[in-house]
Formats: sequence, structure tokens, C-alpha cells
Amino acid sequence: MSRKRTLMPDIYKAKKRQCLAVGTAAATVAASATPTPNSLDSEEAENKNDLADIPSDTKASLLYLKSLFPLEKFESRLPPVILKHQVYSIVKNRTLVDKQLADLKSNGEIKLFKFGTDTNDFSILFTEDYRNHISRLTEDNCISKVIIDKFLNTVVRNWTDVSVNKEVMIDKFHFKDEEITHLVKASVLTVRDSGTWWLSIPNAGIFMKNLIRGRKAAITIIKKTKYKEIFKDDLEQRKWPRLARLGIVYHIHDIIGADLVDCIQTTNGILLRLRE
Repeated sequence: MSRKRTLMPDIYKAKKRQCLAVGTAAATVAASATPTPNSLDSEEAENKNDLADIPSDTKASLLYLKSLFPLEKFESRLPPVILKHQVYSIVKNRTLVDKQLADLKSNGEIKLFKFGTDTNDFSILFTEDYRNHISRLTEDNCISKVIIDKFLNTVVRNWTDVSVNKEVMIDKFHFKDEEITHLVKASVLTVRDSGTWWLSIPNAGIFMKNLIRGRKAAITIIKKTKYKEIFKDDLEQRKWPRLARLGIVYHIHDIIGADLVDCIQTTNGILLRLRE
């Protein structure tokens, strides 16, 4: 199995086929008839619309990684969380990834959240998943729907940064101090420093606990091999701790993207070698 076929999500393969189909269709039309100016304009507009619907490499990777998240194991307590560095395990051009993520964030399709202590540690949610998660928790935990709806319709809709300060909350979004306190209690804001808050994912602690547990399990499996290396296919078949609920494939993308292992293409498949 080639590395490209292993690490590239199926949705991205579909993208390539769709691009090919568009080009083939255009060539067929050109060969069979000479189009009028009006029909040519119509065809070009249609092709542009088709291409606009094709997700970028980064968005395709996000959709694939989202599909790996085992929602059923968390009983609706978590949305499908994606780690930013996991995208790097699929799209190797990190500059391209960062640019396309910035575009998706600017367009309101995704939200980024700070986690961990490293400056580059970010998690990603599709905005719709984040909104649904917050709304569901509001219903389940008797949190003030009025304040949460205000948060969704102002901060979530219009604010693209990972943190927000008191001035913005009060002057721009017209929150009162007691409403901000309510949002902190609801865990949609967490304290960054005095007068500044991180936007956050309610129940993020559950995710972090499982992330740390699963990452440790994956690294331990590799450490116990003779040369601290293992084929990716073999790792996927290893017995996985029941309490590491995110799953082995999710963590393979985690440890690759976080540069905890080197990926080496061999004739027998992808070899994951633990970094010193």
C-alpha cells in the first residue's frame, strides 16, 4: 500500500475524480460541437460552480478526520473534535494548510480553540458542530438559553479569534458582567488572564483526558517494539486500551502530525519510527 493511498482521505480522492470529470466533459463538448458564445458562457459558469463546490485539500482532510471521531463513545458529551496538527499528517504543505484554515475560519466554516500549553496546540470544530454542541448542552443542563443564544448569534457568528477580551464582550457584543460570568460557568469561555477569555468547548476536559491516554498508548506500543518502529498497518491491528476511546486511527494521525514519529515509505508499507 502506497503512502499516498494510505494517508489521503477518500473524499480527497473523490475531489480528484471530480476535477477529472469536469475536464473530460468539457473536452467532449468541444470535440462534438462548436459552442455559441452564449452556450460557452453558460458552460463556463456551470463548471466554475462545480469547481467551487469541490473542497480544498484542507477541508477534505478535516471532513475525513471528523469522520474518525467516535461520537457514540462519548454519548453526545463531545462534538467531533479535530486537532490542527492532524491535518499535517495528510496535507504535507503546512503553509498551504495554515492558509486554507485561515480562509475557512474567515468564512465562518470552522472555529479554532486553544488547548494545551504549546503555542501551536489548536483544536478545530466545524462551526455548525460547535453551535449544535452548545445548544444541546443548554437543553440538557438548564443553562440560560437567552444568554447562550446571544453568545451564538454574536461571538460565535462574528468573532474569529481564539480569545476575546472584556472590552469586546461589553462594547461590541453588549454583554453584562453577570452574563459573562454565566458563560464562564457554562464553559464556553475559560479564563486566559485578567479580563481575557479563551473561547472553549464544553466538556473539553473529557477530550483532553482521552487524547493524553490514547497518545500514551500509541507511543508505548511503538516503544515496546525491538527497534522502536512499527508498520502502520500492524499498529492498526494491535489491541487497543478500552479506555482510550478516540481510537487507534485517530491517534495515528495525532502522533504523525505532532511529529512524534517519522513516516518512512518502504516496499512493505508505511513504517512509523519513534523520534528520539
